[in-house]
Amino acid sequence: MRALPLPFLLAGFLALAVAVPAQNAGDLLLAEYQKRREEELLATGQRHVDLGWAIRDTGLIQQATWQFVRAVELSEGKHPGASLVLNIVRTYGEAFWRKRKKTPSKPSLQSYEKKAAALERDDLKAQVKLAKLAQKAKLNGRMTEHWLLALRLGAKVEVDGDVGKIEGEVVPVEFAAWIKDQTSTVNGGKARFEPAGNKAPRLPNVTEVGNAQVVVRTDLPGDAAQKLHELALAEWPLLQERLDGAPVRPLGLFVFSKRADYEAYLRACGHDGALGGKGLCDYGTFQTLVCAEGLIPEDMHALVLHELSHLFFFGSSPVAMPDWYAEGFAESFGGQGTFTWDGKKLVIGGVMWRQRLEALQAAPMAMRDLLAGSAEQLLLTNHDQGLRFYAQCWALQRWFLQPSGAYRERFLAWEAQCRGALPGVQSTARFGDPGPAAASFQKEFGKDLAAIETAFLVWLKTL
Repeated sequence: MRALPLPFLLAGFLALAVAVPAQNAGDLLLAEYQKRREEELLATGQRHVDLGWAIRDTGLIQQATWQFVRAVELSEGKHPGASLVLNIVRTYGEAFWRKRKKTPSKPSLQSYEKKAAALERDDLKAQVKLAKLAQKAKLNGRMTEHWLLALRLGAKVEVDGDVGKIEGEVVPVEFAAWIKDQTSTVNGGKARFEPAGNKAPRLPNVTEVGNAQVVVRTDLPGDAAQKLHELALAEWPLLQERLDGAPVRPLGLFVFSKRADYEAYLRACGHDGALGGKGLCDYGTFQTLVCAEGLIPEDMHALVLHELSHLFFFGSSPVAMPDWYAEGFAESFGGQGTFTWDGKKLVIGGVMWRQRLEALQAAPMAMRDLLAGSAEQLLLTNHDQGLRFYAQCWALQRWFLQPSGAYRERFLAWEAQCRGALPGVQSTARFGDPGPAAASFQKEFGKDLAAIETAFLVWLKTL
């Protein structure tokens, strides 16, 4: 074989010298992203475990468990200590907690909420860093995943023509359409993250009023958004006192003026089966959705308070409770007649409207049917029976919680145990399985259900 001339050999070496560094640069960027991602998964899990462990002895049991679940969730199960401690909490129950305070102090709650909010901010910043690393490594799918998680964690978004920014960082121009899909407009054109995605209807003239506790969006005219925000804020401390805690991210409330838009939004959230109703708590987008069309203000307020109480409960302790408990809890805050609101002061604890009570007293459900009942199915198949179910759930919880009630302390202990161990919960962002909570109620009260039913029905007639 004839030897190649020197110029050809030099040209070959030069070509190789150019090709190898280019290939290595891509590999290095990929390796750097993968390394930093693994490090961040562990760091995220660790900071949430650390906070949960630090408050173990302060009486903030549900908050500590929430942090352990959050650690497993955000570390994608890669932090072995997070999974271990959560399993210990659920295995040992009360024995894990060195001390249980019935009512945590306000300073300890305030300190925790401040620290927890700071951790959520750290999580957001980490996603921004990973998105930028993924962008450099040309991992476009990973990049958009990180940007989307950052948005869900509360990142600020800006859109100006074809330029999109998240937390001040410019998103590549080729993803301008993607970022527009993730946003809607409020207050005359300001971009906001749209948690329901690109299938959600984009309504004109949406007004937003919000703070760190509640963010209200509505296309109702005038100062409706401000008034709804005031109503939601008035409910916040009442829920916080009842539950010994509060969410560390703002509750979302979207009130629609037209049913067509409300139902289109439900479809975008995957709730085609709930189209016949007027209100819904969507845990996935962390919003309360309400249709105001055809409602008088008092009924709209009832729906807002009812659904927000569901969201507040989930945000502070995302345990899936049986429907009879969940609806009874929500009706105690937003049932017809159970509250008064004069535009400034919210008072709860009232008795449900006489018309609904009389319908319930005339045909109460058997206890076994009530405990197994599905609110959604009952409303869809027999609306009147569904309304009686809601009223009876409210009445049963009110009966359990009577100050001198024979079962009050056991009921509160069962509730606290569920909210402390979070059975059936694997995520703080998705509704879990209510089966474990229902089973624990049966274990605690199963032998007494006949006596409970008899005493409850006698009491019900006195309302």
